[in-house]
Amino acid sequence: MSEQTSFKDAGFLSEQSRTGTLSVEMHQTPQYLVCEDLSQLGQSILNHCRIRPDDKSEVYLSLYFQRMLSHFQSVLLMAERGMIHETEIMSRCLLETLFNLAAFYRHEDFLEAMTDGDTDQRREVLTRFYLKQLEVHALTELEMNDLERMINSADEINRGDVSTAIKAEMAGLMSEYRTEYAFLSETVHCRIHSVEQDLEMDDHQVIVGIATRAEDTNRLASLLMNAADYLIDGITIILELHKQPEQHAHFEQIRRQVQKVWQNTTVKVAHR
Repeated sequence: MSEQTSFKDAGFLSEQSRTGTLSVEMHQTPQYLVCEDLSQLGQSILNHCRIRPDDKSEVYLSLYFQRMLSHFQSVLLMAERGMIHETEIMSRCLLETLFNLAAFYRHEDFLEAMTDGDTDQRREVLTRFYLKQLEVHALTELEMNDLERMINSADEINRGDVSTAIKAEMAGLMSEYRTEYAFLSETVHCRIHSVEQDLEMDDHQVIVGIATRAEDTNRLASLLMNAADYLIDGITIILELHKQPEQHAHFEQIRRQVQKVWQNTTVKVAHR
């Protein structure tokens, strides 16, 4: 492929997409720079984890953190090329992995049930969760009905039966599930409202073309900052699990920097 390939000729594989104006601008934004620092810290923390094979919690939580970190790095890779929808998709993957990490960290009985436990053990954990929901009312009526049917089913409850909503509530992240996760899911499932975002309209709302990539850094910047928040939550958990005091000061420094950058970030939300 020629080094001079344009986006029109080769799309996101083009040299223009890799080194063009948008990519250069993206690399210079404070949002991208602070996310790069956060990614490097996450990689260092992962590299210094000392996992005991006989500690199931350490093993699985470390695996989920590693997956979170790779998703976060893919968000940066997609963003630097202006791949707005792919950045959204990977952000959703990152958030969903955080649901798992936080849920299993906060509920060790849930982790045990979903790894080595049998159907009865999983049903017991889910029944306790169901009874708790009768008090807190975090799940919708439909979600409660689905959970009740699963608990009462004669079929085995396997590892894949527990919904993302349940994990989000166990993680203490139901607000993120109802808002950010729901929004990002529109892109993942290619809903009509999602694909309509790519229409280019004139002042009279007449279709004049199709937008194939992000044309400015603002929307990408806000996605990067949301992703940074997710990874910060993951790092907080992993540093509680794997004591690395030498990393804490650096982590707190970057966390404060993320908060500072957030204050100057314009959040753009597409209407759907």
